[in-house]
Amino acid sequence: MLNSKNNAASRPEVSTQILRFLVIGGSSVAIDGVCYALITSFSALSPDLAKGISYLCGMLFGFWGNKLWTFESKQRSLAEPLLYVLIYACTLGINIGINRLVLSLAGDEFRLLGFFLATGVTTVANFVGMKFLAFRASHVPAEASTQIIPMEEAFDSTNIDRKAA
Repeated sequence: MLNSKNNAASRPEVSTQILRFLVIGGSSVAIDGVCYALITSFSALSPDLAKGISYLCGMLFGFWGNKLWTFESKQRSLAEPLLYVLIYACTLGINIGINRLVLSLAGDEFRLLGFFLATGVTTVANFVGMKFLAFRASHVPAEASTQIIPMEEAFDSTNIDRKAA
């Protein structure tokens, strides 16, 4: 398990995270938009289903980009992808709802407006959720983290007072 203090200290500044998040997010949105346009243009799927599929495509790209580059998370826990999916499941509902609302109020010819409005609202929610939930410095309290020491040090009687320090 990683020491939470070292993990937090090695992460980029918030301003760098925001910039990287926007780059990964922009790439994810491009993937989302291209998939949405292709699905709605070349299939008989409903705009809602097309939006859901395209959003999921962008979400998958975004997980790896944000984990590895934006937040530089080195954790290998099940919590990260589970929280990421939970955040995206919530914002997927918001995204589809906003898209549907725009299409209902303005008509199908305003698909692009619905797409960008839905994307803008969920971008903010996703950053906050990823920063403070999915990719936070540690998923366990600092006092619960363990320190790994070499076996020979663990059984060295001269290091008995080491645990108290």
